[in-house]
Amino acid sequence: MIELSVDTRAIGRRLNSIASSQLPFAAALGINDVAGQIRDAEQSGLERDLDRPAPFTKRGMFVARASKRRLVGVVGFKKVQSKYLGLQASGGKRRAKRRAVVVPVAARLNKYGNMPRGALKRQLAKPDVFSGTVKGVAGVWQRPKRGARRTKLGGAQSGRVGTVGKRKGLKLLAAYFSAVKYSPRLKFERRAKVLASREIGPAIAKHLAYAVKTAR
Repeated sequence: MIELSVDTRAIGRRLNSIASSQLPFAAALGINDVAGQIRDAEQSGLERDLDRPAPFTKRGMFVARASKRRLVGVVGFKKVQSKYLGLQASGGKRRAKRRAVVVPVAARLNKYGNMPRGALKRQLAKPDVFSGTVKGVAGVWQRPKRGARRTKLGGAQSGRVGTVGKRKGLKLLAAYFSAVKYSPRLKFERRAKVLASREIGPAIAKHLAYAVKTAR
C-alpha cells in the first residue's frame, strides 16, 4: 500500500489569495489523478511481476480518494489479497498456521498455476491417494497403478510372449512444509514511488491553473 499526501503550506505562502484558496481543491484533484495512474500502472505491472495472477488477485486493488480537507490518497490491496501479496513484494518466510504449508508438486493446477480449492480433499477421497511420509518426505502421495509390459517367456527361441506386471513408483502430488521462503518479485512500492514523484507536481499545477482561471 502507498499513500500520496501533499503539504500545501509552503506552496500556499508563495501564491496570491485566489490561488491560495484554490490550492487544497487543486491538490486533491492532482492526488486523485496520480492515484488513478498508479492503479493502472500497478495492474499492468502485476501481470509482468507475477506468473498468471488470478482475477481475484487483480480485483483486490483499491484507491481511496483524497479530498480538499484530507490531502491523502491511498493505493493498495484489500486485506485478503495483501496477506499473500506482502511476501511477493518484500520476500520472507510463510510459516504454516496449522499443520503445514501445502506446495503442489505433481497435482493438477488450474490455468493460473494454482491448486483449485478443495482439490486435495477430492484427491484424498480416492482409494489410491494417501497423506503420509515416504522416505522422509511428507505430503500427499498417489500409489502406483499396476501397468503391463510385454516380455518373452520360455527362452529366446521359443517365441512365446506373455505379460508381466510392473509397478511404477509413488507419485508426490503435494508436499508439506513448515515454512516456505519467498523472494521479492512484486515491484509495487518502487513503481508507485517513481510515478508519484514524477507526476504529482505537474498534476497539481494543472488543476491549480484551471481553478484560478475559472475562479469567480
